[in-house]
Amino acid sequence: MTTMSPFTIRPSASDEVEAMLRMKNLAWRQTYTGQLSDAAFDRLDAELPAQAAHWQDSIRQGAQPPLVATDARGDIVGVAAGGPARGDNPPAEVELYMVYVLAEAHGTGLGQQLVSGAIGAAPAFVWVLESNARAIAFYRKLASPQMEPLNPCQTSGITSASCAWSGQ
Repeated sequence: MTTMSPFTIRPSASDEVEAMLRMKNLAWRQTYTGQLSDAAFDRLDAELPAQAAHWQDSIRQGAQPPLVATDARGDIVGVAAGGPARGDNPPAEVELYMVYVLAEAHGTGLGQQLVSGAIGAAPAFVWVLESNARAIAFYRKLASPQMEPLNPCQTSGITSASCAWSGQ
């Protein structure tokens, strides 16, 4: 467990997976309103029980649980997870699966600490919406000068996704 004022970063417990995913969905709404449709947000909310079951099963089977960051009240304000790269021919062996921080914690350094806790200093890649300038700037700040955009792709019905990699 890492404590930094005013946040605590620690592995999530299986009984807080749903709360973690609700926080992630709120972060999506804060970040992507105007970029994604209301239907996309509604789909995220509808998929929450299945996502929670997936994460809980993975944790029970020995997967590293996502990291959560809590504020002084104990509320989850950030989440991150990473691990072995998925898919065919990934650009790095490590993938940052997710990092989300609520708007109230933007600019505090919390995102960088979550990424570091989730993937360490390994060269890694992450999926990021091409239209998310804030996230791209964040990853460029974390990355070595070799960060490069890869081929645009479509995932989960979102056509503006692209992949970038970094060697922290």
